[in-house]
Amino acid sequence: MLRLLCLGVTGLAFFLITACSDPSNLVGKYQSPPEAEHFVLLDLQPNGQGTWETDFDVVSFRWKQRGQEIWLHTRTGGVITGDIVEATRLKVDIPGVGVIVLERQ
Repeated sequence: MLRLLCLGVTGLAFFLITACSDPSNLVGKYQSPPEAEHFVLLDLQPNGQGTWETDFDVVSFRWKQRGQEIWLHTRTGGVITGDIVEATRLKVDIPGVGVIVLERQ
């Protein structure tokens, strides 16, 4: 019984640590690699605002970290989610485009 309780407490602690990650670690500019099919420059600002720039458009959004994901909320109501692979790399799956890997500059 005590072993089960310890396991539960350990699991809860791990969940809280990863769920409450400090989003300020993600602040900065991320860019698709030069060999990527699509150019993307993502700017995550400390105030939770950001921009997504491509060759033909710039989109403003609000961003939030949720566990090991980043959520981009556009002004038109759209939500794009991505995975935080490392503190320096994000992987975003864009509908109609595919997966884009962005690396911190």
